[in-house]
Amino acid sequence: MLRSWSRWRYTVAVFAVSAAALIALFWRTALSMEATWRGNDSYQHTYLVPLILAYLVWEDRDRLARVMPRADWRGLAVVLLAALGWVLGAAGQVQVVQQVALIGMVQGLVLALFGWPVVRVLLFPLMFMLFLAPMGDFLVPTLQRWTADVVVWFVELTGVATTTDGFMITLQDGIQPWHRFQVARECSGIRYLTAMFQIGLLTAYLLYRSWPRRVAAVLVAVAVPIVANWVRAVGIVLIAYHTEGRRGMDVDHIIYGFWFFLFVLAVYIGICWLFAEPPPQRRPAVFSAETAPAGFRRKLAVIGALAVLAGVLAAYSSNIRLAGTAPAGAVLSAPPQAGDWRRTAYMGLDWRPVFAGADEELLARYSKGGTAIDVYMARYLQKTAAGELVGYGNDLAGSGWDSLGERRKATLEVDGEPVTVRYVRLAQPDRKRVVFYWYRVGGGNVSSDVMAKIETTKVRLFYKDSMSGVIAIAIDEDADMATLTAQVQNLVTALSPVSLLGDR
Repeated sequence: MLRSWSRWRYTVAVFAVSAAALIALFWRTALSMEATWRGNDSYQHTYLVPLILAYLVWEDRDRLARVMPRADWRGLAVVLLAALGWVLGAAGQVQVVQQVALIGMVQGLVLALFGWPVVRVLLFPLMFMLFLAPMGDFLVPTLQRWTADVVVWFVELTGVATTTDGFMITLQDGIQPWHRFQVARECSGIRYLTAMFQIGLLTAYLLYRSWPRRVAAVLVAVAVPIVANWVRAVGIVLIAYHTEGRRGMDVDHIIYGFWFFLFVLAVYIGICWLFAEPPPQRRPAVFSAETAPAGFRRKLAVIGALAVLAGVLAAYSSNIRLAGTAPAGAVLSAPPQAGDWRRTAYMGLDWRPVFAGADEELLARYSKGGTAIDVYMARYLQKTAAGELVGYGNDLAGSGWDSLGERRKATLEVDGEPVTVRYVRLAQPDRKRVVFYWYRVGGGNVSSDVMAKIETTKVRLFYKDSMSGVIAIAIDEDADMATLTAQVQNLVTALSPVSLLGDR
């Protein structure tokens, strides 16, 4: 029966089997993408991407009918490189790298089985496939900062004095609670920016042939949600101010909810349609019924099998690494006294960072005179992939606290060595805190999330599985930064928190 199949039919069948095998091998990675779509409202529209991809392929069926599948060994090299990328992502516990690598394996499989002529026709759908991997959260702090700056600038034009503290905006004409506004993550506009960017790309591809119009359509699609979010934020602040806080949130739900986004989307697509260029003349899609020769069938079968084998080796190598023995170490515990600092009991403590999947955690308060400092540590033994030192959902603020801005650098002396750390400022309605933190990976100190991932990858690929952890030290912001840093330094010197992680 297979001998009578056409080249197209046989190639599609081999691709379907091979792609399904790769997805089955990396089912956890595939499920992690879906979990993010479901759990993060910025990416819930991604459920439509598979349907969009199917439509794009169907839209290009007449062009596909003019070419013939032609196996290309270069595609197998792409699969191998993507599989290696997945191994690196698994070693560093970087979920987005694993997700992009899985997509890269499928893209490489298309090149390997169908050949470059087919890939050239499907180049846009293949690139659009990358949107299956949720990316874009790194833009949130920048969008928050822009929104805060625009709100302050515009509100001051109306004659209302304002002050800003990171992402916190306070109107100075009064002390009522509705005069303080937090530019939270939801206020950044990332949800609509990610959706509109994809819609802009689709509009440019489907409606236009000339590159100037395509670029213009994408740029407008990026600008519209950003500007609309600024209008929303300014409107909320001004309406809440002039109605003494009674109407601000109601207006928020009305002017920038789901229906407002649909209205903006409809206007955008309508305007783009007015300037649409005539589509290319289409011919009836008649695929060749030429029977696939035996040599062609064998070549495809070999390429498909080798692609799946690359996936098997990648998945197996990751399992070997994860099966390593976790280092022995004492359970995290804090001494009752460190120099002049005495450990005290928590009374109504409301600060607790979140580091999901940590093997051990410690939260302790130390006091000296009238100063209290909280110390948090989380340790990952890296014996499983259940937890990530740096990952989505981990949060230094915990519940009940809002971040006032981006994370900044500072320097502390740890065990006699200067260490670059970072600090983030947190706020409640009547209280502010500064949290200094850094990571401990592979026996070294790093403060960057990216460097923590790189060091984790190196440790797990080239050395035995090792402990990693985070050290966070929080102090109420009741003095200038120089004084706060000196107080934290005094406790760090006395406590030696690195030794508490069991790394030395």
